[in-house]
Amino acid sequence: SNEDAIKQIILCKTTIAYGIAALLRQAAESPRDSAITPASLDSQCSIDNFVVRTKAPCQRSRPTWRDIESVDMLSPRLSVNIVEPFFLQELDGDDQDDKEGAFLEAEFPPLPETDGGAIVVIQSEEDDRCHLFGVLLYELFFNCSPISVRGDSVDDGGPEAASNSVDASLEQRRKKIQMVDLRTAGNTEISNAARVRHEKTYPALIRGERADLSGGGLPSSLSTMIHHLLDCGDDVRPENHMNLSRQRFLFNHEPSCDNNGKIRLSFREHHLYGRENEVAVITEAFCRVSNGKRESLFIGGFSGSGKSRLVNGLTARIDAVGGYLLTHKFDQMSQERSILDVVAMFNYLCLLIKEKSSQRDLMALVDDLVQVFGSDWSTLARLLPNINTHVPQLEQLADSRGEVGNQTNVRSICFTLQRFIRVVSSAANPVTLFLDDLQWCDKSVFTVVESLLCDTTGPSCLFFVGTYRSNEVADDNEILCLAQRLKSFGVPTIMLSLEGLNPSDLNTMVSDALCVFPRLTEPLSKIIYQKTKGNPFFVIAFMRSLVDRGLLEYSFDARRWVWNHDDIRSMDITSNVLHLLSSKMNGLSTSIQSALKVAACFGIKIEESLVKTLSSDPEHSDICDNLNQVVMEGLMIKGSSSEYQFVHDKIREAAYGLIPEKDRAQYHYSLGMTLYSITKGKVSEDMLFSIADQIKHGIGNLGAESPELRLDFAKLFELSSSKAVACSDHAASCSYLEHALSLLPTGHWKSHYELSLRLSLLLTESCYSCGDVEKAQSILQDMTPQCRSIEEKLYAHVLLAKILIDRKYLTEAYALCCEVLSQLGEEIPEPFHPTHLTEELVATLELVKNVSCEDLMKMTKMDERLNLFMHFYTIMGTAAFFIKPTSSFFIVCKMVQLTMRNSLCEYSILGFVHLSAVLTSSHFSNIVRHDIASASRIGRAAMSCWKTRYHSSMQLPKLYSAYYGFIAHYTEPLQTCADMLRQGFDIGMSLGQTGVAFENSSLHISTALTAGERLPTLLERVDYYLDLTNTYKNENSKEHLSIFRETISILIDKGGSTSLSRYAIDVSSNMATTKVLEMMYFQLVIQTFWQGHNERCQHYIEKLLYRVTSDNWRLQFFTFFRGMNSYQLMRTNPTIKLRKTAKKRIKLIETAASHFSWNFLNKAHLLHAEEFSHAGNHDKAIESYLAAIRSAISSGFIHEQGLACELAGYHCKNIGDSSRAWSFFDQAKRCYTEWGSQMKVETVARYLDSLQIITQRTHLHNKTRGGIVRTVNESIK
Repeated sequence: SNEDAIKQIILCKTTIAYGIAALLRQAAESPRDSAITPASLDSQCSIDNFVVRTKAPCQRSRPTWRDIESVDMLSPRLSVNIVEPFFLQELDGDDQDDKEGAFLEAEFPPLPETDGGAIVVIQSEEDDRCHLFGVLLYELFFNCSPISVRGDSVDDGGPEAASNSVDASLEQRRKKIQMVDLRTAGNTEISNAARVRHEKTYPALIRGERADLSGGGLPSSLSTMIHHLLDCGDDVRPENHMNLSRQRFLFNHEPSCDNNGKIRLSFREHHLYGRENEVAVITEAFCRVSNGKRESLFIGGFSGSGKSRLVNGLTARIDAVGGYLLTHKFDQMSQERSILDVVAMFNYLCLLIKEKSSQRDLMALVDDLVQVFGSDWSTLARLLPNINTHVPQLEQLADSRGEVGNQTNVRSICFTLQRFIRVVSSAANPVTLFLDDLQWCDKSVFTVVESLLCDTTGPSCLFFVGTYRSNEVADDNEILCLAQRLKSFGVPTIMLSLEGLNPSDLNTMVSDALCVFPRLTEPLSKIIYQKTKGNPFFVIAFMRSLVDRGLLEYSFDARRWVWNHDDIRSMDITSNVLHLLSSKMNGLSTSIQSALKVAACFGIKIEESLVKTLSSDPEHSDICDNLNQVVMEGLMIKGSSSEYQFVHDKIREAAYGLIPEKDRAQYHYSLGMTLYSITKGKVSEDMLFSIADQIKHGIGNLGAESPELRLDFAKLFELSSSKAVACSDHAASCSYLEHALSLLPTGHWKSHYELSLRLSLLLTESCYSCGDVEKAQSILQDMTPQCRSIEEKLYAHVLLAKILIDRKYLTEAYALCCEVLSQLGEEIPEPFHPTHLTEELVATLELVKNVSCEDLMKMTKMDERLNLFMHFYTIMGTAAFFIKPTSSFFIVCKMVQLTMRNSLCEYSILGFVHLSAVLTSSHFSNIVRHDIASASRIGRAAMSCWKTRYHSSMQLPKLYSAYYGFIAHYTEPLQTCADMLRQGFDIGMSLGQTGVAFENSSLHISTALTAGERLPTLLERVDYYLDLTNTYKNENSKEHLSIFRETISILIDKGGSTSLSRYAIDVSSNMATTKVLEMMYFQLVIQTFWQGHNERCQHYIEKLLYRVTSDNWRLQFFTFFRGMNSYQLMRTNPTIKLRKTAKKRIKLIETAASHFSWNFLNKAHLLHAEEFSHAGNHDKAIESYLAAIRSAISSGFIHEQGLACELAGYHCKNIGDSSRAWSFFDQAKRCYTEWGSQMKVETVARYLDSLQIITQRTHLHNKTRGGIVRTVNESIK
């Protein structure tokens, strides 16, 4: 178009002017310069038709390129502002690498108004200008270097005379050039006349008799341009030879030499060609994450398409915003340890945080982590040991590995990492997780990624980027399934696919590599495109192969790369880059090939410590030197972390391909055998996996004739398994242990009994932790008949009992524990008689009647055999709780008796806490009286002992569930109990103890609801728990939590959740069903009471009384609602039965308040207030209402504060004190608003509306409200 033509001409002329400015700088810096001095560049410099303007005044001796402001063209009158002089700035630099990628960014002026006529560009005018510009450049160059030009002479009058002669000659020629009037350049005759004059003036230049420009120190690209300008023709005009659409120069881009002194191709390693759109997409996605979002990006493409480089381009931006970048590249050799590699990334994040954070920010972060993990710090520290560098004083808490029953698995790892990322990631410090080559990782990695991105609890700023080879995955691959799941969950997910470069971008890449103008490289680029399909890595490999074969050579005469199109076109290569790489490697020496093969066997990288160990073997003595040579060849790099890494995974594949496929297993085995022989007896942890993996790859080459070696390897795999378990990688542990067992000879249970027993138990644990409980159970059933004694079967039976519990085989688990304990001499009466239970209780209470924390601390450690007894009783008690509740009482007594008569262990603490729960429970009210004081004393003593003596977190979920769920309400604020139950859930999930974790979740919601936690917050939490019950398929907990959600939703806005009617109400003897029904009726009591449906509430109270089995403390809260509802019913139906019921409830609540006023005193005051109100004792009623309000405020029960205010307002309204009633109702409304109950806010608002009418009629509102409100508030205070 005409507009484009104008812009192209403007840009062309501006670019030429810019080139002049660059030459002026070179001339100004030349010591031989006398015609152009720094002084002449004060504020502007003019050359013929161009003016380069600088910022004025200039403070330096001469302006730098940062000072250039604009370029003006005098005729036609044009002015272009320089927005960003990248080219000039780069010319200032000394670093050759920084000079690549020069761009001129210019701002075009508005196009002049035209009458629509066509813009005529006279080609001869352009040719003249190009030619004259070539002359000018030539003379400028002549001025700054001593070059003899035919037709001109310089007298031998010394340097000064020569300089003066050159000055005069230059000035004369400039005047002659200016004779061409460019303002009439459209006149062809004048232009032709100018050319004639010019040919007469410079006959030598026109004939090509010019001095050689290559010796003047200018880049070859600039020399070529000057020659082409002087020979100006149809194909060398500025818009062609300078590729103005790219707006760039190659003047400062010269080929450089490698370490061997050879000219090398100048690939711009960190430049992305043709990926502008993709760069914009990934940058915008990261910016969204930096604003507090979570997002995922999947990049597919063939190997070598630039996926990794595209992501690595984010590094600078991530650093700029204070973010953290975690990267890992999977490879084919370490697939089994994928989860270990991912955990190692987050472990490294701990060090990265310490490195990039200020001391103040670091301390704040540590405080947040300690608050989130609390007593579960050991779980975090076991998973991420580097966290102890932040809090070294807590390092001792992490030393609890190898505990019996450690069920840490992939999901528990996910849960711990979720909690960690919530704290450490933020908008100020977003975390980017980049996993490269996802096609090589296992499913556990996808589980981690999904859990982090789909975490709905708490803010986290996480950007996940995953790359994969799209040609190596099927449509139903786990990678694409993960992306789909993330999308369905609502996580913004972008799918990018990288194809080969288009011909234009490929030509740009080739042009840069050869330091030649794109016009000259275009024919070569077309050939390369046909051979490589534009794959960037293939292009690089192909061009390097051309150099190696001599088809692409650097000409020192021409000072540029030269080639023959026909020779290159005739090359016969496959479409696979491996062919080129293999050809190159086959040309290397045998020793270097050997080093490449060794490195390839260890994956994408090999540790330097491993290389040094191998070098002590004569066969690999020169491997260090050879790998350094490989680095010089450009096939590997040596990073700062003391490791050799392949530049690209295709290079590793090519190196691995040097080993014939049939020989690979043997090659791995030989490597492993060499390392094992060198390090035997002193294998360091750093090399343990590497050695074991090499031997494992070639284990089939180990013959049966080496029994001792097979045993050695079995023990090596056992060590590797232990390390994997320590890193929470149970999948890798299973693999090592299975190989270890496969190495044992036939009849190994007889010949190697202890090793067989140990490996089988370890494999069972790892399978159990991986969630493969069926396989774990199968191994145990095969193993136990081989055990030689009951003692040696104990640990196997413990594992089997736990597996049976997890598989819901409660009866079988209970029977197994009974059988084992009976064989060990423990008497388990069956059936249990109340007399037996009473005797056991009396004996137990006698033993613990004065027990204190100090007494427990003085007890010695229990031996291993008794410890297993206690473990069996613990498992047995879990099963009995559901199928034989009476038996659980006996089991608790036996655990306490064993402890008091022998010594202490972790399970002893559980026994004491459970005994406390028994003493406060209604389950055994016919056997034991409720002894709250003794229960509280024993429970506090046990928990204090635990905190002081034990640092393990393994038993905490059970302890928190029992103590804070059933006992601590008599000694601790409800808010504290709720928070500890939440921690019990978190700890249980982190340890893989999902069953007891979900028990804690139900207790947490129940307690938090009773404590008056904000309802919207509680709703979010219960929804989070419900999501997890779906993930873990825990239907029992889902049922319980759904009931709580119904209550919360009704209290908020009278709905928004499913109806309870979907639960089948089926009265049966099954304890679990009874508990669900009890819970359901209790919640219905709460719902109907708060809604004011008193008759319906009474109905559910009676239903609950019919089947109540609840613990005593929960009955206290039920008692409160029962008493309050009785008084509400008495307003319309004051029966004697209701009056007696209410009075009895008051006494029960007063008893509870005497133990712990925080949780119960406000309730006692409120019941008394209702009693006085019903009796007509108005003064005492108001006094009790105010006492209830003050007590609720003191205890932080905002919902019960609102209830007390509401009932006080109702009382005042009934006695005609409208102003005081209005004040109480107004306070109730504020309390309910803070609680988050819109339902109650609307109820109270109706009372206020009715009172507003009354107060307006009596004119009391305006006169007395202020005084009354002050009186009420002062009374409350």
